[in-house]
Amino acid sequence: MALISFKKPKPHKTREGKIGLTLAAHSIDTIIDIGANNGGAYESFRNGGFKGQIISIDPLPAVQETLAQKKKNDPNWTILPPLAIGDQNGETQINVSDASDMSSVLKASNVLMEALPRTNVVETITVQMKTLDTLYEELCLEGKNVFVKIDTQGYEMPILKHAEKTLNKIKGLQVEMSLFELYEGETLYGEIMTFLSNKGFSPHMLIETNFSKKLNRQLQIDGIFYKD
Repeated sequence: MALISFKKPKPHKTREGKIGLTLAAHSIDTIIDIGANNGGAYESFRNGGFKGQIISIDPLPAVQETLAQKKKNDPNWTILPPLAIGDQNGETQINVSDASDMSSVLKASNVLMEALPRTNVVETITVQMKTLDTLYEELCLEGKNVFVKIDTQGYEMPILKHAEKTLNKIKGLQVEMSLFELYEGETLYGEIMTFLSNKGFSPHMLIETNFSKKLNRQLQIDGIFYKD
C-alpha cells in the first residue's frame, strides 16, 4: 500500500508562498491592507509566512465582526473602524453588493453583472473616506518598510493618484487590476502599470484572480510591484 505524503508545498509553489518570498526579499515589516473584506488577504499573508504588522481597512460595517473574531489571537493585526480610502477626506457612498467583496464606490458595468450576478447592489451606505496620504501620516509608520495592498473593485487609480507622498515612502504594492471595464469609469491594468512604472515601481508578479466561466475570460489580476 502506497504511503500518502502530506508534505507542505515549498513556498515558491504556492501563490501565498511566492508573495511571502517577495515580502521577505524586500524586508517588509508592515502591510496596509486596503479592502480587507472578511480577512482573506490577511490569511493569505500569514499563510505565506509574513509575521509582521498588518493594518486592515474596509468600508463595510458588516465585516467588522468577522474581522474581530479572526483577530483574537494575533496581536500584530490592527483593524481600523469602517473607512474608505480614496481621492478625498470626507464622506463617500459605497454600493454594497450581495457578494460583499464586490462592493465599490463605482457602479458595476453590465458585463460584470452578467459574469458575476451577485455583484447586484443590495444597499448604498455612506462612510468616511480618507486619502492614503492622510491615513499613512496618521499611522506614524516612519522607519517602517511598508507594503500596501489595494483591492477596491475598480477604485484603485483614484487612491493611487492621491497618494503621492505615500508612494514616495513605501517599498511595495499589491494592486487588483481589471483587464476590461468591470466598473464604470475604472482605470484598466495597462494604465495602472504605466502609472506605477513612472513612480519607480517594477512588476514582480502578476497573479490570476477572478475568471468568468460565463464569459470564458479572465476578469482581474493582482499585480505585485516593488521599488528596486
